[in-house]
Amino acid sequence: MSEKARVFISCGQAKETAEITIADQIADKLVEMGFERPYIAVEEQRLDGVKENIFKRLANSEYFLFIDFKRERLYKETSFWFLKRFKDAKEHRGSLFSHQELAIATFLGHEVIAFQEDGSKKDDGILRFIQVNCKTFSDRNQLPRIIAEEIGKSNWNPNWRNEIELEQDAFVDANTTSGLSRFYHIKVRNKHKDKTALNCVAFVERIRNLQTGNEMIPESVELKWKGVTRTEVHVISKSFRFLDAFRVDHLRPNVAIIGINPFIVDYSGYTDYVISTVGDHEIDYVVFSDNFPPARARFKLHLGTNLTDVTFQKL
Repeated sequence: MSEKARVFISCGQAKETAEITIADQIADKLVEMGFERPYIAVEEQRLDGVKENIFKRLANSEYFLFIDFKRERLYKETSFWFLKRFKDAKEHRGSLFSHQELAIATFLGHEVIAFQEDGSKKDDGILRFIQVNCKTFSDRNQLPRIIAEEIGKSNWNPNWRNEIELEQDAFVDANTTSGLSRFYHIKVRNKHKDKTALNCVAFVERIRNLQTGNEMIPESVELKWKGVTRTEVHVISKSFRFLDAFRVDHLRPNVAIIGINPFIVDYSGYTDYVISTVGDHEIDYVVFSDNFPPARARFKLHLGTNLTDVTFQKL
């Protein structure tokens, strides 16, 4: 998976204007600076589109770029006796949709850089309630350059992610009560630039036999972390911990025992966590943390009749 930070660009894209082109130019500039190709928000008309595109992209972004292009001119209502009149406010409204996205980004705690076009109403919408230094611009054609300069001043780092990731790792042989066993580990990496992943707990969500198509959702039991007995561990930023994915005893190479934590389990009936069918299997692992989104990954396990037949790879 890419290590590049993701930027959510929230800006107007009025038809028959150059705003779409400008947004693409800004995205190009951010790619040049080392960020992943940014997501440029478009106004969704369907609820499922908002949920799947806007909300999901907002939640998964590391940074938020707010660009408030001016819209219709505003007028103030004045009254004289029974007559109502409208006076030019000499301001324009901004993009309601972008202001809504800014509110969500603020709630999510994203780092924000904000720009407003000259003539837009100051402190409008959510801007009056949050502490963000909104820069103004007048020449739209210069906006990509101006934004790149501001990002440079703000020390936005393109080389991190607000996530933990499950990675494939090598096996290690070790002595157990069953004799010599081969342990297969999953590397759980914290890709954040400075935040520790707190109280990480791991589970298996699904096991599927690829030969028969049989799928099983096992009872939730905490998995074991390498070298520790407790169920939760912390993973500091830019580092990793190893998770016991499963083990294969040298004397029974056709049986995989998924690594539930024996220090908290006093029940021998968790047979769902023992795979004894030769062939290919899919196993879905998940790691939950107090302060990160859940990290999920699917792995393929192959069992044969010999120890050398065993393979384990991330899909």
